[in-house]
Amino acid sequence: MRRECLRILWSGVTAAFILSCAPRPAAAQYLEPSRSYAPSDARYVNAGIFARDFRPRGSNTAPESLSVSYTRVMPFVGFRQGPVDFLFGYTTYDLHGASRAAVYFGVTFTGEYVLSGNRDRALVLPFLVDADFTKSESAGTLHDNFDVGSIGIGTGIKYRSNGEWVDFSVMAAAVIHYSFDGYSLQTGSSPAAVAEAVALLPDIGILNGLALGYRFRFQAWTLGNGRYDYRTLNNGVFVGVMF
Repeated sequence: MRRECLRILWSGVTAAFILSCAPRPAAAQYLEPSRSYAPSDARYVNAGIFARDFRPRGSNTAPESLSVSYTRVMPFVGFRQGPVDFLFGYTTYDLHGASRAAVYFGVTFTGEYVLSGNRDRALVLPFLVDADFTKSESAGTLHDNFDVGSIGIGTGIKYRSNGEWVDFSVMAAAVIHYSFDGYSLQTGSSPAAVAEAVALLPDIGILNGLALGYRFRFQAWTLGNGRYDYRTLNNGVFVGVMF
């Protein structure tokens, strides 16, 4: 079961990476009833920080000595090309007198359906395919760590304004995931609420310009007998360089 679940997750990640490297004619895969609207094909690397709060849900059945709870700043790095976004974050925290590690890795593919507007301003319906891996170490054995992978789909609403000096967009969406623990047969679900605001500044004199943005992610897990029932709240800012 574990190998099959990991195979599904990495198949999604691999497919997203191939899409990100594909030539731009692939943009025709977007659902675009309005030909005047063109999805962003911006490519940039970025770095930033999350204010990350991770703790058990009320339904968590792990004993207090093995449960995980922390509030920390998590630095992250990312890469985006057009509809595909990769993100990796890492931090450490103190738990029961020892330093523990937390890891987040995510990849999101976003398609767009134009509801109204044109190339300059548009209201868009985004469709998301989202995969992530979250790790938070406990004070117990490897089997007590939170090592959970998830893959899911979602949708929401997006507004984009593409002006002469700045390409600005803001998006909010809900995603439902299928989740699985990396060291057991525990499976379950994981709803998430995500939001993002991004300003692309092509006329800033650094390579092809700067990307400035804000990210928000709330995610909750319900797995098996409740031992891995946790939730996390992340919000932070980033800066990137387009090339």
